[in-house]
Amino acid sequence: MTTMLVQVDLRSANRYLTCWVEPRTAVGDQITLRNSDEPNRRWDVLRVGVPQPVSAIKRGWNNNI
Repeated sequence: MTTMLVQVDLRSANRYLTCWVEPRTAVGDQITLRNSDEPNRRWDVLRVGVPQPVSAIKRGWNNNI
C-alpha cells in the first residue's frame, strides 16, 4: 500500500504555512504539527490539495529536488 499525503494551507493568528499532512485532514479542521518547533500551536486548515503518493512529492530546500 502506498502512503498518501495532501498539501494544505494553514493559518495560526497572523502566520501562514503550507505543508504535507495525512489525507484525513479537511478544510475547517484545527490541527497541530507534532514534529514542528511549536507542537502545541493550533493551525486552521484553509485549503486541502489532491492526495499524492509520498514517492511523487518533489522536495526542495535541503532535501534535494
